Amino acid sequence: MNIKELIVYTQQPKLYEPGNAVMWTDPYISKQLLECHINPDTDTASRSNDKINLVIDWIDLQLKSKKVSILDLGCGPGLYTEKLAKRGHSVTGVDFSGTSIEYAKSKTISNNSNITYYCKNYLDINFKECFDVTIMIYLDFCVLTPPERTIVLDNIYRSLKKDGLFIFDVINSKNIEEKILKNSWEVCKKGFWRNSPYIVLNKGYHFEENKVLLNQHIVLSENEEIKTYHFWSTYYEYEKMKTIVEERKFKNIKSFNNVLPETDIWTGDNISFYMLTKALTVTTLLSRFLLEGESKILQADAKITATASRNGRRNHIRKYASHKSWRVR
Repeated sequence: MNIKELIVYTQQPKLYEPGNAVMWTDPYISKQLLECHINPDTDTASRSNDKINLVIDWIDLQLKSKKVSILDLGCGPGLYTEKLAKRGHSVTGVDFSGTSIEYAKSKTISNNSNITYYCKNYLDINFKECFDVTIMIYLDFCVLTPPERTIVLDNIYRSLKKDGLFIFDVINSKNIEEKILKNSWEVCKKGFWRNSPYIVLNKGYHFEENKVLLNQHIVLSENEEIKTYHFWSTYYEYEKMKTIVEERKFKNIKSFNNVLPETDIWTGDNISFYMLTKALTVTTLLSRFLLEGESKILQADAKITATASRNGRRNHIRKYASHKSWRVR
């Protein structure tokens, strides 16, 4: 083992510095993640089934039981999409993990669900006014860097219809010190990170000035390969969130705590749920005004043309009738 190299890896990274490996697309780890996702009794990769049901109930309450079109970003294996579809909503799911999306698609077949899935990074989506609601649940919004956050908010804004809603949840500052990953290490014959012997070093960092947490996992394999996995999470308070989303043209910013009963530092008022409404920009309003004006002009032109056509036909008939000595009223 190269100890000097390991010392370099264990130094505090720069803010938002990526690791040298990606968990979601790793063929082996993505399968372990899927098993965590679909375990209904744990909160490891997804919330437990009882908590998911509470979130779905709360979302339906905000929708006042209307049946709407919903885009689920970071849908994973479709735990929320399936439940939303069963309640009569038209649902589309997007996720970066091919393993999760393949599982979700298989469930649509076995459950006869009418759900559309895309294996795609939500930084790259390009829907235009397709959905009444977009959701991003289980703290996905927190992992975005500021530039990514801007891109995603703009993508979501573009995807929503007039007065569409964006619903999501984030970490807040309550009990923030307890939310920092504790330093630990583990030696395994095989496990979550590898199908062969490995050592994993886990360490948490708090970039307090930036309100950012980092969970760092350094995995050392038998062949001395070192892989680092960095999971960044920004935590938010209402005023900061309000400023961010209003800059991206959202309005009616509402925050909700205690959507989930408090059982640990990841439930209750340790987590804030937000609901935003798409605000129409001056450009959009002007464009719609011009389109409506153009539509009215076209309708008026059509009426004039139709009237002229009818009058022309009538005049033609009168002339023909006069010529034939017919009387036309």
